[in-house]
Amino acid sequence: MDDARFAEEIKTKKNKAIHFILPETCPPHGEQELLLRTINKGVLIPSEGASIQNTMAGKDQGISSELISVEVEASNVPDLTLIDLPGIARVAVGSQPQDIGDQIKQLIKSYISEDKTINLVVIPCNVDIATTEALKMAQEADPSGDRTLGILTKPDLVDKGTEESILKIIRNEVVALNKGYMVVKCRGQQDINAQLTLVEALEREKAFFKESELFRTLLEEKVATIQCVAARLTTELVNQIRKTLPTIEKEVRCKIAETSRELEMLGSGVPEEDEDKVPFLIDKIRGYSEDLSNLTIGEYSREYDDDMKIYTVVRKSFGKWHDLLDEDQTEFKEIMSDQVSAYTEKSRGRELPGFTNYRIFESLAKNQIMKLEPPSLTMLKVIADQVQSVFNSLAMQHFVGLPNLMKNIKSKIDEIRENQELEAERMLKTLFQMEKMVYSQDIIYSNKLNQIQTEYELPEEQNQQIISISTDITAMSIHLETYYLIASNRLADMVPMVIRFYLLQEYASKLQRNLLQLLQGQEQMEQLLMEEEDIFEKRRFLNSRLKRLRKARQILTMC
Repeated sequence: MDDARFAEEIKTKKNKAIHFILPETCPPHGEQELLLRTINKGVLIPSEGASIQNTMAGKDQGISSELISVEVEASNVPDLTLIDLPGIARVAVGSQPQDIGDQIKQLIKSYISEDKTINLVVIPCNVDIATTEALKMAQEADPSGDRTLGILTKPDLVDKGTEESILKIIRNEVVALNKGYMVVKCRGQQDINAQLTLVEALEREKAFFKESELFRTLLEEKVATIQCVAARLTTELVNQIRKTLPTIEKEVRCKIAETSRELEMLGSGVPEEDEDKVPFLIDKIRGYSEDLSNLTIGEYSREYDDDMKIYTVVRKSFGKWHDLLDEDQTEFKEIMSDQVSAYTEKSRGRELPGFTNYRIFESLAKNQIMKLEPPSLTMLKVIADQVQSVFNSLAMQHFVGLPNLMKNIKSKIDEIRENQELEAERMLKTLFQMEKMVYSQDIIYSNKLNQIQTEYELPEEQNQQIISISTDITAMSIHLETYYLIASNRLADMVPMVIRFYLLQEYASKLQRNLLQLLQGQEQMEQLLMEEEDIFEKRRFLNSRLKRLRKARQILTMC
């Protein structure tokens, strides 16, 4: 229909019986009946169906990107899918939006750019083909011309004496197309108003070309009449499908894999029989628990998203903790002499130069080590958030479609996280309280001290000057650096071990034990296993799609 304001899809299929199948959602039921009545009269999309257009595209003469699909099954139709697109408008009429032309072009481009379609450029015989906008758009979408076929209409309106120009176009002598041109004579508005049937219209069309001296040869060449166009389109479509068969087969395989993954994520659904529900829930909990264990110990037995590999994520945080200790050590080493000098100046009593005051050493060492407590607690909080997020995401994967069960499990995840984080925080604080007892095994301290003293040795001519000026400061700095290295190495392992124990190992273990308690009580289980209606419908839809895709793959392998 020339004044259509949306895309109209017409699927024709050979069948002994005649069926007309319309979408349930649009147009409304009353308008479907109108559409069916007009189809039975031989008018697929009737002019009197303006209310259908208003439903689809509104009453302001706008354009809709929605597609209305009509399936026609009959014994005398080819297997084709045709999409009739709106005609190109150049000027907004009445209440139409000012950019109506751009809207229509955008809609047309969305269809003709698809490489598996064949584009029919419909051009009236009584217009200048060289200035046709539709032909220009088709050439832009299909530069090679392998998918474009020109269809000339209204040959009965050609002025006397200009018929030869139409023949030149059809012979590809004006604007050449790889697939050439064909010509048809459709029903006029008067024929439609008179309710001329399709059968009668086809007979009149054939008679028109037979009786025309100039156009008769086109009929013989099978480039004229709607029936010839239908036969040509079927052939072209088969050839196009064969050409794109490898791509189609690959897309079908990808769709099968994608649909299978979606079904796997949804699961098999809750069993109807009561005796099957306990094993179903056990399998769900077992699968979730296995993934919990794998993720928290870093054994990835299947493919996980990178942000789900919590052990790897946490290991990176531990690496940052080690880097922080190294940076703090470097910073402390740079300011250590100044701190020792200032502290000694304030606290030195009766000691002679060269004697190290242990109280000064202990106080400076404790102060530096305790600066590490706040960043360790910050890391604890960050990792707790990450672990909880992974546990929640994993639960959503395993218990999708079971809102009551999901709510219960998320509540347990939150509760256990809070307890485990408090336990870990208490342990870290205890650890740093213990670090206030400046301590190291004698053999460990001595070995590290000898190593640091070697690094501090200077050329012999400089030694006397240093000893005479600040022997005690140098000695104190050596001891501080020695102890800080020992303490930071200890914390580099102990802090991550505490976090790993409480927030990975114990967190997962306690959550698994809590989940097993869900198996108790039939009434509670019934409530937990209530499935969302949307999930049920989606699973049924995906199963149906998978069945169709597998059938399509089977057919493709036979082509």
